Amino acid sequence: MSAKRPASRLNTVIAAAILALAVLATQLLGLGREVIDPDESTFILMGADVARGHLPFVEQFDLKPPMIFLLIGGVLALFGKSITAVRLLGDALIFGTAMLTFGFARHLTGAWTALGGALLYVAFASLDLGQPTYSELPALFFAMGALLALAGTPVTLRHSALAGFLLVLAVLSRTNLYLLPVVFGVLLLVAALRRSASVHRFAWLAFSLGGLVPVVLMVLAYAATGHIAVLRLAMIDVPLAYAQQVGPIEALIENARQFYVVTTMEPLIVIPFVALSLLGVAIAAIRLAYPASAGERWRLIVLLIALPTLLVCVVLSGAVYPHYWLQILPVLAVFCAIGLGFVAGLPLGRWIGLLLVLVPLGTALTERLPSSLAVAAGTRSPPERFDIAAAADHIARSGLRDPSVWPLRMQLVDWYLDAPQLSKAGVQPENIARPAIVGPLAAHGYVGSDELGRIMALRPDFVVTDAAGKGIGWVRAVGRPVDGWLAANYRLDAQFGDVLVYRRINRP
Repeated sequence: MSAKRPASRLNTVIAAAILALAVLATQLLGLGREVIDPDESTFILMGADVARGHLPFVEQFDLKPPMIFLLIGGVLALFGKSITAVRLLGDALIFGTAMLTFGFARHLTGAWTALGGALLYVAFASLDLGQPTYSELPALFFAMGALLALAGTPVTLRHSALAGFLLVLAVLSRTNLYLLPVVFGVLLLVAALRRSASVHRFAWLAFSLGGLVPVVLMVLAYAATGHIAVLRLAMIDVPLAYAQQVGPIEALIENARQFYVVTTMEPLIVIPFVALSLLGVAIAAIRLAYPASAGERWRLIVLLIALPTLLVCVVLSGAVYPHYWLQILPVLAVFCAIGLGFVAGLPLGRWIGLLLVLVPLGTALTERLPSSLAVAAGTRSPPERFDIAAAADHIARSGLRDPSVWPLRMQLVDWYLDAPQLSKAGVQPENIARPAIVGPLAAHGYVGSDELGRIMALRPDFVVTDAAGKGIGWVRAVGRPVDGWLAANYRLDAQFGDVLVYRRINRP
């Protein structure tokens, strides 16, 4: 037994080193881009508000639950105004999730095939859907931590409480994951009623109590500051309205369409991942019928329940974007590892399995490594010198005291300037034109009934948008005469790359 432990630790150390290098090689290029996705810019603004000492949602609103804002706020409080620190937070979450994926897969297959599955996850996350620091990253990190806590047998009270705690943190990162704690709470209860030897008979109770801890702490924080109504609005009312925008059938069709597009763009990454995960699901189902032990049977149950639950969560998200798939990638990567374990047992299987890992990983490295090396070597400009920062410097040098700024796009300008939001609902600019979001907010008095009209009537000192026309486009799409309004009140004052700065004329 003592001879096996060093080998196990060595495998973990080697896996950690390989996965860390893979994440850095495929993610560092993000440090050379100021904006990868506008959602991330919104998270930074919300995090900056937290870093100033405010609870999420009290002073400004975004649809996502609070965890991503708290994490980014903590990073900004520690490291200052740094996009680099925010991106490295995302990279750390990807690495942590890859390690948790490796840890769970190793319970069901060999260490090296488990590493192969984790590397396939890193390769898939190297696509554009995995480059920003999205709210999915902490959600899947917490979710995989919970699954790993449930993977040990017997499932102890301590591990059950930890799993409940982590799954609720996952929900506080992505509201649509609310089914996870419900489903696994029921699973633990059923296991107790059946007197399963793999699960402590009070595991369901420990799981429930562990899950209550973050909820109680959050409710107490908002109640103590008199903002419990704001918490309900942010966590229940608006998400429910948003989730009704796209029905399940429409979401399935649109996910399939977008998956086809991504597959045609990156076939060498997507196809091996999907093929191995499907093989792994089949092998797991067969092994469940003939488990080698009670422990293996329990882990396979956990895994096979997690996958459809997560798929349903994604379908019921209320919108369809490729980065939502991040929520199911780690579980699919575990199935990839199981598939690799089966392939390794075939004639020439080890070489075939190695090829199925190296082709996606090599493709990811070929596409991402040169830019990552350029960023690491300092030959690509850091994001602090990019176009929105230049626009913010231009506005700061305008000679106006405390100028009012309305970003129709490129909202990081508010962060650079420490400018106040013109609408509490406008951190993500187009949210003030989305009925599913602004409607519940207005109904509860959080904002006015016509935030867009109110801001246009204010005629801010500066309007910032993009040269591609997306910023003006969302205002135009809701029937507001934004083109005439700009022509009558503003002149184009400066352009920095894709960033346009309009300055108000005839300012009193």
